[in-house]
Formats: sequence, structure tokens, C-alpha cells
Amino acid sequence: MELIGLDASFKPVKTLKCINIQWNRRYYEAGDYQLQLRAADWEPTIAYVYTPLRPETGMVEKIETEHTIKGDFVLVSGFFLEGMLNWKTVYPRYQATGNLSDTCRVLVALHMADTGVFTQAASALGSDAAFDSLGDPLGDVMYGALKLQAFSQRVRLDYERENLLYEVWQGLDRTQTQQTHTYAVFSQHFGTADEMTLTQDQSGYRNYAIAQYEGGALEVDLRGDGVQPKRVLYLDTGLSPADGQSEANFLAAVATAARTQLAQYARIVNVEVSVLQSNLLYLRDYDLGDLCDVRDDRLGLAFEARIIEAAEVWKANTHTISLQFGDKLPTVYRRGRQ
Repeated sequence: MELIGLDASFKPVKTLKCINIQWNRRYYEAGDYQLQLRAADWEPTIAYVYTPLRPETGMVEKIETEHTIKGDFVLVSGFFLEGMLNWKTVYPRYQATGNLSDTCRVLVALHMADTGVFTQAASALGSDAAFDSLGDPLGDVMYGALKLQAFSQRVRLDYERENLLYEVWQGLDRTQTQQTHTYAVFSQHFGTADEMTLTQDQSGYRNYAIAQYEGGALEVDLRGDGVQPKRVLYLDTGLSPADGQSEANFLAAVATAARTQLAQYARIVNVEVSVLQSNLLYLRDYDLGDLCDVRDDRLGLAFEARIIEAAEVWKANTHTISLQFGDKLPTVYRRGRQ
């Protein structure tokens, strides 16, 4: 993959000759990357790693040097541009009830001006939602709110104009239940998956929240039919009504905070797939954020699940892609499988 090192003003410094590239794209959180180069191929003035082949741009945040009998090497790593959203904290308190994508754009305009990240006029995406935050990392709280509506956010480098643009976006529906886009089915039977690992876990599942706020508590029930046993989560939202805020808007904000927390305790269905680049091609037939059909042929299971992570590796002239569908696995799972 072509990578170009840019200086702090987004001016090109040099094309990078990498030995190893890891490009980890994520839908509900900021992705990251890591490069290995020979020391002679690195330039210390490089501040960003850009490619015209992906929407992400990497920030140079960590540099490590290696001196071995095989030579001198440099390891470069960092978050993609979305990581800079967490440089900021929501302060003072921000409350809004309206279209969520508009709310996120307003928050970016309020907090990110000194970083060079700008917003631009765009059509409202998704539905209305109550938002109430104080002291939360900006990127995390916006990712959490957007996840409830299956949206993501991006900070894109406009390479020609040398500026940074914030946008809210959503992947495509590529399931067989729709007719707008081409289908994307991942299974070994279809010849689109090599290795597949399925994890289902409801040990931490919660479907009912008691959300404490100043002066009372609100109960939020996600059971639908009300027949299932309550699996209760208690949380102290720390919220209190603001001056002039209606009771309805305040309680909607409390309910949103409860649903955001309950989303962290959902039933986990995660499928990790090493994909084959034959019947379906990455970036042409599917991409990060797309909703796809995933089948475990041996167990006879089928899911509609969104691509939440695309981990790409280039090494020894080989490009491999591993996808994660559904829900993010807790860290303990990731550690256990290393």
C-alpha cells in the first residue's frame, strides 16, 4: 500500500518504504496503525502517515528504534486522526435534543477549532436523540451515542486543500434482505472466508437499568416483551436538570445515558473472519461498517452483522485481511487468544 509521510502542515515529505504495515480500521472507536521501516528510510519531520487508498490518516505518536545484527529499524505507530477527538473533554456541560449527527458536528465545532478540525454543512443522518455530557472524553462520548444508531464518525484529511474535515457516516447494508446494494455473504461454503471464529457470550448481559440522577431514578427496560427475567444494571448518571430544561428533555437525556451504558452489557456475538480475496473483493464488494450476512456452516448458524474492525497486514509482499463482525470482544478475550 502506498504510504506518504507528511509534515505538520500536511506537506509531503517522502514516500515510505515499509517492511511491515499494520492498518487497524475500527467502526465504533478510533483505529490505529504500526509501521516497521529501516532507519535510513524514516524522516523525523514526518507528523502524519497518509494514503490515498484508505480514508484514514495516521498520526505519528510513538517512535521506537531497534538496533540488531540485521540492521537499524524504526517502529512508528499511533491512532488515526479520529484519536484526536479524545484530546478534548466535554466541558462545560453540553445538552441537546435533536438530530444526533447535528449534535456531534456542533460539539466538534465547539471543542476542536484549535486542532484544525472543521465541520461542513451536511444532511442530517439518523434520528433525534437526547444528549447530555459533562467531563467525558469527546471522542468516546460521541462514538457511544452514535453506536446506538449504528453510525460512526471520521476525521478525514483533504489532501488537496490540506485541511481536516469531520463527518458522521454509516456503512452500507449488504445483506440479502435488501436490494439496493450488492450482497456480501461470508462463509467457508461460499468461498469468502478462510478461518472463522465465533464467540457468543451473555455472561455480562444486562437488559434493565436503574439510572440514578439528582433527585430521583429512572428505570429503563430493554426486554421488549417484559417476560424475560430482569438482568439489572445500576448506574449513577450524575445528571441534574439544567436551568430552563424541561422535565421531558431531562428524562430523555437520563434514558439515553442508561441505554449507552446498557449497550456495554449487551449479548456478545462476535465473528472473526480471515477473508479470501476471490468471490468478494475488499473495498469493492464490502468495507468497514457494512452490514453483511455471516454464516457458520458447520454449526448451521447465520447472522446479519456489521463489520466493526478491519485489520490489514502487509508483510513479505503479502496482504492479509481479518474482519470482526458484531460486537467488540472484551479485552480478556483478546489477551487469551494472543
